[in-house]
Amino acid sequence: MVPAARSGALRYRGPTVMRSMPFVHAARPRARRVPILAVSALVFGACTAETVPTPPATTSGPVATIPVPTLASEAPAPNPNPTDSPTPSPGIPQFPCGEGDPQCQSLAVVMQQGIEFTRPVACGPDGATCPLRLDTFAPPTTKRLPVVVMIPGGPVAPGTREYLWTLARVVAWRGAVVFTADYRSGPQWGGGYPQTFADVACAINFARDRAPALGGDPARVTLVTHSFGGFPGSVLALSARDFAVDAPECLAAAGDGRPDALVGVASIYGFDHIGPDFLAQMLGGTRDEVPDVWDATDIAVLARTPGHRTPPVRLLAGTDDRVAPVATADEFAALLREAGIDVTVTTVEGAAHDSILSKPVTVDAIAALIGATGY
Repeated sequence: MVPAARSGALRYRGPTVMRSMPFVHAARPRARRVPILAVSALVFGACTAETVPTPPATTSGPVATIPVPTLASEAPAPNPNPTDSPTPSPGIPQFPCGEGDPQCQSLAVVMQQGIEFTRPVACGPDGATCPLRLDTFAPPTTKRLPVVVMIPGGPVAPGTREYLWTLARVVAWRGAVVFTADYRSGPQWGGGYPQTFADVACAINFARDRAPALGGDPARVTLVTHSFGGFPGSVLALSARDFAVDAPECLAAAGDGRPDALVGVASIYGFDHIGPDFLAQMLGGTRDEVPDVWDATDIAVLARTPGHRTPPVRLLAGTDDRVAPVATADEFAALLREAGIDVTVTTVEGAAHDSILSKPVTVDAIAALIGATGY
């Protein structure tokens, strides 16, 4: 699910549950997790000048929707082992903060909105096409800052990334160059295999291409996912394959479309948490019909494949999240540990599927992993 954010809205409008595929929630915790008490929240919304497609809403059923500065010095390398108990940093704004809130907008972060990062691609019925877009958030800096790419949940039509804007703004303020990117998360909007994964890889590649002009380090790109975004995000993090080769419409120069680190926030990972009928549509057939495609997108297979990638991973899950419960993060973490990957699960007490995005501990976990130390 994604919070509603419509053009001209200057206040938070609450969650909208989107029609999507059913999720199966496992209840058995498998991995050690870090209990965190979130002491306050940044309640946020968004406003935008572009028209955002509005998917149909429902209120029943378990669903997911889900001038350039001179770079004079280098920022510290990312910290692969942040503290197990990150506490809210005193510098994070402790006030209701939204895109229409002057206090939020007063942060020293420059936003560029609606940048096209692909040529027009299929994105709807009846031959509809549109370019995919992203936004950038960058503080004034003389350092070379870490880079973050954030992708929203789904499956929904492209154009829902704006609910991530305040999280992006605050992370950038902590000392990062942040991108929020759309992607085609379902076959009805031109997504599927390999398009969905190629879209996210293109966004990462575009971020590497654009980062130096904004003060960012193209060699330090962390992917932050929410909800359904954890599916393509986890595949890109583990796969030795660079799906950027499957994005001929991408406007980035040739580069690496795989993330250097992954943060999953209230995300889903793996086939067990996605309806089989949707998966068959997404991947172009059943496992018996297209086994190679299923293997290429199955994190359980990827984690056992020789030569798989081992980026550091941080997972956050809320105790009140019924879409992506803590057990989902625990299961993924157990899989990653067996594969020799550095992973930590942070449990956010009292956080639900969307409210976890507004918790200071979420900002702290991202900042700790990427090594954000100001700008």
